[in-house]
Amino acid sequence: MAVEPAVEYVAKLVEALHLAVFSYIKPAAPHRFSTRFRDLESMVFTVTSSLDVYGQAFAAGLSVGSGKETLYTVGVGNLLYTSLAKSYRRLGARAHQTLNLVLIPSTLAIACSLRQRPFASSFRRILSAVLGIDNPRDVAGLVEGVRQFHGIGSQVLAELGLTSSRLATERPSLGDVFSALGTRARDLRYTLERLDYVVEVGAEAGRELARGSDPNDVAVRAFLKLAQPECERLGRATEVDQKVLYELDRELSREGIDLSYLLAPLTLALKLSYYLGGR
Repeated sequence: MAVEPAVEYVAKLVEALHLAVFSYIKPAAPHRFSTRFRDLESMVFTVTSSLDVYGQAFAAGLSVGSGKETLYTVGVGNLLYTSLAKSYRRLGARAHQTLNLVLIPSTLAIACSLRQRPFASSFRRILSAVLGIDNPRDVAGLVEGVRQFHGIGSQVLAELGLTSSRLATERPSLGDVFSALGTRARDLRYTLERLDYVVEVGAEAGRELARGSDPNDVAVRAFLKLAQPECERLGRATEVDQKVLYELDRELSREGIDLSYLLAPLTLALKLSYYLGGR
């Protein structure tokens, strides 16, 4: 029996997230040997508590890609709201809600892009279109979800004074709200500002996996590439040398440097690796 595309996609998503979180030593970020970041499970549970929503988002993207729906009719705002709500009900304040904010729109864009070539260009174009949605209903769904279920995000919205009347008259887009949230959520800001680089890292990870490289090594190398613009000292760490990475992890942690916000773009890069790199 053939596996439904949405089920296959969700399995790949969980695989990518697990690699991003539990792979080998990633200096100043969560990893399987970390004594600094202990609550690794909450990162995985944030997404797994909403897996049905990810399946719906993927199915919605397929419908848009086939012309049966448009980005304005599939209910992107409701998908975002529901994913945030389910993660919060499972984990409360422990939920890493930026994962949902990054991965729900990218899930739609991946599904829309499956039949288009080149995939990378299509993915970037469609994700930009998703972020450009200014339908007040969709934006209100995102805003309400953030207001209720995203602690830091709700503070940003309160400061901006984004009321329902302002949404109707000013018509900000999903991307406008994301950009505002990015002022406090570094993982969201990194993904928005360096999307092309995230896609590039995902393509290289895909090529490595296609050559049979160890997935844990691939995940760590992808992390190191993503970290280089953020931490100059990681520029000299290009290979998975556990001793070197261990010393860097201790050094950066002693200095209070925290690169845990790279887990969201790393998950996205690893997820894209399944569709890039010639596999």
